[in-house]
Amino acid sequence: MDLQQRHAIEHECERLIQRFYYLFNEDLALVADMFTDDGYLYLGTWKLGPGPEPMREPLHAGSKNMMAGVEVVLNTVSNVLVDVINDTTATGRSRDTFWEHGYYDGDLQGRPAPVSSPIGINQWEDEFRCVDGEWKFQTRRMIPVFNNKAWKLQRVPRT
Repeated sequence: MDLQQRHAIEHECERLIQRFYYLFNEDLALVADMFTDDGYLYLGTWKLGPGPEPMREPLHAGSKNMMAGVEVVLNTVSNVLVDVINDTTATGRSRDTFWEHGYYDGDLQGRPAPVSSPIGINQWEDEFRCVDGEWKFQTRRMIPVFNNKAWKLQRVPRT
């Protein structure tokens, strides 16, 4: 594989990661089609898959407060590193910092939401596979690194 091919694969995998966060912050279920038919998404202890269909409904249900405007959520990605294995497989690592503000008292003030610090920072470990010319996640695993303990104490359970 030449350098141009390697760079093209790295770019496609990095773009997949970026697209994941934009969609994730709209409706979690929108990321389901970014996975291979035998792919898995691990969000902490939550294991979803194999494949897009078993992921879709639980992810969508996890978005209900965000979609109703009760929660304002933003994830940002950084420190993306993709390693190409061959022309159909690659691995990756990245970091995710996220903020969330909930209007659980029903007084929906909208945006901009007040924020003092991020809720947490996660490490992501990815396995990519090219399927019919399109790069997808084979496995995407979130590993919490930092968590704002005060947020856990203030968090109102979702019903």
